[in-house]
Amino acid sequence: MIDQPRPDGDNDIVDGDAATHLEALGLGAVAMPVPAAPAEGLPIELVGQHLRLSGTVNIGNHNRLTDFVNNHDGLIALRDVTVLRRNGDPTKVTSPSIWVNPDEVTLIGEMADVDERESMGSEFRPTRASHLIVVTPGHTLTGEVHLNPEAVLAAFIESHDPSWIPMTDVRTRSLADRRVISRYGFALINRRHIVAATELQPDMIRGRRVI
Repeated sequence: MIDQPRPDGDNDIVDGDAATHLEALGLGAVAMPVPAAPAEGLPIELVGQHLRLSGTVNIGNHNRLTDFVNNHDGLIALRDVTVLRRNGDPTKVTSPSIWVNPDEVTLIGEMADVDERESMGSEFRPTRASHLIVVTPGHTLTGEVHLNPEAVLAAFIESHDPSWIPMTDVRTRSLADRRVISRYGFALINRRHIVAATELQPDMIRGRRVI
C-alpha cells in the first residue's frame, strides 16, 4: 500500500508497513509492563496486512496452539516481541510484551520444530489432505488442510467454524511486494480474512506454487 501525499508535504514515509513507521518514530526497546505469567512460551509469528511480529505465547492449559487460539477471547498477549519487516527481517523495535487483536491478524505461524500430528491432533489426517489456494486482503497462500475422511471440502470452506483453520506446509506471498515469500510448517489462518479459496489443481501440487 502506498500512502497518499499528506497536506504538510512530508512524504518521506511511503511504505504502509507498520515496521517502517515504528522505526521512523525512533523506537528501540519499547517499555511496556509484562503480565504475570510463566516465562516459557510457544514461539510464534503473527502476520497481518501491515504488521508482522515474532514472540512467544503462553497457551495455558491447552495442549495445542489450535485449541488456544480457537477458544481465546479478547486480545492475545505476545511476549519477548520483535517487530519484523514485511520480509521477516527483524527491526530494532522490541518489547517485553504486546497485546494483539487477533481479529486483525491473518496468520499465526508456529516457529518451533514440532510434530505436525501433535499440532493438529485429531484433525491431522495425512491420507485426507486437501491442498488449497487462499487469498486474503494482504496475501495469497497455499497449504494443506486435513479433514476427516467423510468430510466434504466445500462444506468445510463454507462453514464459520473453526474461526482459525489449521494448515500445514503453508507458503505465503505478500500482495504488497510479491518478492516476499514465507514458509511455515504449521500455521493457523484467520477464516474472517479469507477473500477467496479454491482447491489447488493436481498439476500445481508438485511445485506448491503461490499465485
